[in-house]
Amino acid sequence: MKKVLFPLFAIVAIMLIVVSCKDKDNNNNVTPNTPTVESYFNVPGGNYVASAMPEATTEEEPHVVMNNVAIPGGSSYVSVAYSVEASKIFVGAEGTKGHYELTPDNRGTNEIIYDFVMVMSQQLSGDLLVVTIAVLDENGNVSEHVSVPVEIHVVGTGTLQVSLSFDNDKDVDLHLIEPNGYHIYYGDRESENGGVLDLDSNPSCAIDGVDNENITYSGDAYVEPGVYTVYVDMWENCNPEVATNFVVTVFYEGAPLINAIAGTFPVGEPSNYANLDAIQPVCTFIIPENGQAKPAKSLKKGLPKFLRSAEK
Repeated sequence: MKKVLFPLFAIVAIMLIVVSCKDKDNNNNVTPNTPTVESYFNVPGGNYVASAMPEATTEEEPHVVMNNVAIPGGSSYVSVAYSVEASKIFVGAEGTKGHYELTPDNRGTNEIIYDFVMVMSQQLSGDLLVVTIAVLDENGNVSEHVSVPVEIHVVGTGTLQVSLSFDNDKDVDLHLIEPNGYHIYYGDRESENGGVLDLDSNPSCAIDGVDNENITYSGDAYVEPGVYTVYVDMWENCNPEVATNFVVTVFYEGAPLINAIAGTFPVGEPSNYANLDAIQPVCTFIIPENGQAKPAKSLKKGLPKFLRSAEK
């Protein structure tokens, strides 16, 4: 009996090892305690899928442009260029479970750029996040996965957080007008209520590459009831030959007031040097007397079209 059972046990053990290795490969070497990609960022308009991103079936790679620095509660505008129409775009992160799937609105152009936004969790931590992106084309081929290292820059989140991200090195400024009229910006970084601009990037085109700005109200600050107004200003266009995409996010008491408000400074956008009378606000939002925030009212169009031509 022992001579029969030993080979049987050996076969079962080998099968378990093979299955274990296969499962490990299909889940990007994650463990049961590995966090999901949802704990790092959200992709508005994308569907979360619990499984690992599909493996590449072609050697072609998409070209990805995004901010290489992220802040907790911030955002990133992502552009993915590919040579053929895409059926889906996959977005994940190394060392996490699951991924997002985006379905673009194809229009049949030759060279195609797909735009979307990532909104970072306020609990984003660590030093580095590696975002992975792949494209599924209309013929069912999956591109090579492109890995984009993103440095995590710590900022304040607090009770109220208003942040700005932009996708290239220019002096783009975030401005917030409180209900009492107090103006928080690079020239006056802390209001009497305790709102603080704790991150200002690329001042006067002294490029630091962070490309994020942030205003935070800590738990000790007073979040005054009333209407808040947000401006995004091209203080100095360090490279007018390149368009600049930006995203604004607002969090209140740990929850987003807006999904994301995205916009574009086109090629040749003139420097504005904080002349707010010459530009329109990006959005307003209301903190009422009872402290329950109302949804923000966008004064600009929402997300740009998901698909655009390369000529933009």
